[in-house]
Amino acid sequence: MDFRMKLLQLTERENHLIVITRGLLDADEFRWIFRKVGETARSLLDCMILIDLEDAQLRLEPLDIHAIVDALEPDRWSHRHRIAMVSAPEIDKFDPLYILSAYLCGLGLKVAVFNETKSAASWLGDVI
Repeated sequence: MDFRMKLLQLTERENHLIVITRGLLDADEFRWIFRKVGETARSLLDCMILIDLEDAQLRLEPLDIHAIVDALEPDRWSHRHRIAMVSAPEIDKFDPLYILSAYLCGLGLKVAVFNETKSAASWLGDVI
């Protein structure tokens, strides 16, 4: 897995965290990504998080999605953060992320999945 993360702190209340991943991703890599993102965004009051998975090859089964959600520790995430995940448009890549986002929303997080970056940035409320 290739992982890159960039934090843009424009003002005290305007923070953007951009994550770009490539390569094979399974449940362990997803848990690692969410842990890293959570550690970085934890101290920020508001953070718009873009996780670009367009070039990733997902290997997620339904039980993997439950394992990712169970490991998330939602009390450590601000409910003011917004997380946009960008998927490749193919159904086998989009659907697992959509299911994952539904479970994360069930925990009270603001999460959505998109099949292109422009819509994700618009949803986050700012052009990244």
